[in-house]
Amino acid sequence: MLTKLRRRFVLDMMVLALIILVGTTALLIVASYTYGQNNSEDSMRELLSGVIPQTVTVLKGKDGAPDTAEINREELEMKDESAVMILSEDGDILAFLAPGKTFRERVTNSQEEIARAVLAEENDRGIVQINIRYMKQPLKGIGTKVALMDRSSELKATYFQFRMYIALAFILLILILLLCEFMARRSILPVDEAIRTQKQFIADASHELKTPIAVILANLDILESSPEKTVRESGKWIDSTKSEANRMSKLVNEMLFLARSDAAMDMYYNFRVINFSDVAEEVVLTTEALAFERNISLESDIVETSQVVGDFERLKQVVMILVENATKYVDEGGTIQVKLASGPWRTEILTVTNTGTPIPKDRAEHIFERFYRVDESRVREKGGYGLGLSIAQKIVEKHNGEISLAFSDERGTCFAVKLPQAQSLRSPDLTVLPTEPSSPEK
Repeated sequence: MLTKLRRRFVLDMMVLALIILVGTTALLIVASYTYGQNNSEDSMRELLSGVIPQTVTVLKGKDGAPDTAEINREELEMKDESAVMILSEDGDILAFLAPGKTFRERVTNSQEEIARAVLAEENDRGIVQINIRYMKQPLKGIGTKVALMDRSSELKATYFQFRMYIALAFILLILILLLCEFMARRSILPVDEAIRTQKQFIADASHELKTPIAVILANLDILESSPEKTVRESGKWIDSTKSEANRMSKLVNEMLFLARSDAAMDMYYNFRVINFSDVAEEVVLTTEALAFERNISLESDIVETSQVVGDFERLKQVVMILVENATKYVDEGGTIQVKLASGPWRTEILTVTNTGTPIPKDRAEHIFERFYRVDESRVREKGGYGLGLSIAQKIVEKHNGEISLAFSDERGTCFAVKLPQAQSLRSPDLTVLPTEPSSPEK
């Protein structure tokens, strides 16, 4: 499908480029032709301006009519490819002057034919015999003066420019083809990545759903095989089924949240000015009991006021995801630190740090990918599906913020969330949208 899409894109772009190049080439050729024509006409007009009665000597015949005429050559600036012809009122050739030998020899044998053709034309300028331009004007008291111009050099120049433009258009067409191919491949990369991610997402989701479904079916088979047992006696299998159903429900909710985010359908955000400190404090208080049970030291350093524009529940979900991740991977008797302070460039920075084994560098760049877990062997022990950080990233991006792995080394592992302060121009619009009835599981 992507190959067809790329080829269609290249084909459409090439058709458009071809139309533009053909149009541009035609315009250039017409412009060049018009430029040569105007130059020739300017030369003929200048030539005729020098042919006036004072520079022409007319010799009359026995009947008193003009017989021949002589032109004062010194008064004219003539090119080798030009000629001047004076015609009587009856159309007879009185004088013919052509300084260029080649052009003179070409025209000499067809002077009368040219004269008749010129006089027969209604326009005062035009083309006769294909490659000769003419311009005629009345000559007072004598007849008509005609300037002739050889078009051979003009046609050669036009033909040369035509070939040059065609060659240039062909070269440009090849370059455009290569550029279109490059741009097509580059343009479909996001589509290719989206399809690849979608396939991976479906494969991972299917894999994650297989285990709870298998457990539920197995438990149901056991319950079905022992119908005589009471609910209390079968409580082990019922609790297991409920636990796996809850796991499935959590996974479906998380996948639904991400799917709606990808499709720009996550409309349920109640943006308002909130104190981010209250969000962080609430999550810390909620987690203290769990930290105490696991003999984990939970420390907090939270400023009293941290004004941001956002959805209280969504941001609480982000902080909860980071703190839960920290409690999962902190070492035995280790420390978790939640810190919130104002940062540079009008930002509020939340960091969640836990001691323990650092994340390998080759895996750190994948931690925000869906269904990615650093330690696959401990999935069942730690729980979760590897979607938490992806959900947190989507929520933070919706708030025009940034989430990142600040560091993971011998000091521990630290995640940082940067949000614009309430007065920042980067904050979202204070548009209050309806709150979603039930938010995704954290």
